[in-house]
Amino acid sequence: MEIELDSRPSYGMAVVTMSKGEKLIAESGAMVAMSTGVLVDTTFNGAGKSGFVGFLKAALAGLARKFLAGESMFVNHFKAREDGQQVMLAPSLVGDVVEVDMAEGKAITVQASSYLASTPDVDVELVWGGFSMLFNGEGAFFLKCRGKAGKLLINAYGAIEKMELDGKYVVDSGHVVAFEGDVKHRAKRVGGWKSTLLSGEGLVLEFEGKGTLWLQTRNLGSFISWITPLLP
Repeated sequence: MEIELDSRPSYGMAVVTMSKGEKLIAESGAMVAMSTGVLVDTTFNGAGKSGFVGFLKAALAGLARKFLAGESMFVNHFKAREDGQQVMLAPSLVGDVVEVDMAEGKAITVQASSYLASTPDVDVELVWGGFSMLFNGEGAFFLKCRGKAGKLLINAYGAIEKMELDGKYVVDSGHVVAFEGDVKHRAKRVGGWKSTLLSGEGLVLEFEGKGTLWLQTRNLGSFISWITPLLP
């Protein structure tokens, strides 16, 4: 499988070229175009074993991801029937797309809205981010992506900046895309109560440890706040 990223960082799109039998799982609505030799199967987000019990668990997992994490309830499985088949994927928002190689057995925590696609050998699990995340305005659930092989595609609103963390770092919660490594996080005030109320920052996330952070240069919540007064 080959992945080429085009039109970055403003209008990122992934062009995935697959050999016969290779598969890719993508968020519902992410497909831009595809070759005629690609089969598409739509399942619940989080589908696992077959049978009635498996179907019920998949339905509940799909509902949980939709209403708890803001993901789509369904995902599309793309499978190449012959070599050289392509699928083009793009996120709903204007922004960047990044490929993460999971071959080293990584475990990456991703904001639910930043997951775009992955290969079947990457496990994607809904995880609780902690009670402090309830007050950050970005949602209290993350996606934990694990794999000893495979590819993961993440997207952002704006460009994606990758930084190495060794110690502590404070990030506006609306700019977090993903993080990995021995990293802990907690919500906190940006300063005193005066700064929290008047700075426009509100609560932020303080990361601590050693690992990697992926940050987006734009904040969707801030854009919504800016455009709302302009709507008729």
